[in-house]
Amino acid sequence: MGKTRQRIPHSALYTAATWKWGGLPCADIVLPPGAKGIFRLVNAYLFLYRLLNPQKISLKHNLLHRHALIDALLRRSSCRQVIEIAAGFSPRGCMVSADTAYRYFELDLPEVVALKREQLESTPEGRAILARSNFTLLEGDITRLDFSSFAAVPSFVISEGIMMYFKREAQMAIWRNIAKFIRAQGGEYVFDYIPIDDEPPRSRPGQWLSDLRHRLTNPPPPFAYDERTRQDVAADLIEAGFSQVEAIDTRMVARSWSLPHAAVPTRTIIYHCRCR
Repeated sequence: MGKTRQRIPHSALYTAATWKWGGLPCADIVLPPGAKGIFRLVNAYLFLYRLLNPQKISLKHNLLHRHALIDALLRRSSCRQVIEIAAGFSPRGCMVSADTAYRYFELDLPEVVALKREQLESTPEGRAILARSNFTLLEGDITRLDFSSFAAVPSFVISEGIMMYFKREAQMAIWRNIAKFIRAQGGEYVFDYIPIDDEPPRSRPGQWLSDLRHRLTNPPPPFAYDERTRQDVAADLIEAGFSQVEAIDTRMVARSWSLPHAAVPTRTIIYHCRCR
């Protein structure tokens, strides 16, 4: 998926519409223009794709389970400062900051932050969220994030839906930066990343359709996947400075964690990292 004229990735618009479809709190308040159209178009393509590739997991359910599982981890955490990196149009900050016990920071690239702020300013509910003293939208780049501007308290750091775009070397630099902050202040780090061997195999007709789409459109560069397994990724996180890493498979916990549409099989791997 490419970008809009505002340089907003189509993937961010699709994800925002998924939160709305899934009925997540505040999702309608931050839904940007054009997201519903992208959602319908992509789902139409995916319907055809899954006919040719029946083992493919439902994208909208996968994204919904990913988000809901991270929400559940946040509810279980004792951290009251939340830093969501590459937040996009996530409704999580709007929802969580309704509780004044939390201090919520959302960071993303300038064009994303500007559009999200514009969307919030367009409704009374959104303006009320922007007026909260415990909710802050910040411009920031995950590859050059300076944590010194945040309070020195235990923090729950989230980077949802972004790590698959970076090669291992860039991931390691990001993880070292976050681990250094959490070692000093305490807290937890949560992100998603699906190793290639956890992806369902693609059928020959499915590969043909994917190749045809690439020839007819101008898609963004593919995800920067490599041959690492879940265990390899966990070992890299330990090397980066975390002392405890848990890999949670949404397929295994959907029912026990009461994720929405729990009967639909998904496979997103959430890494939950701590420093002792």
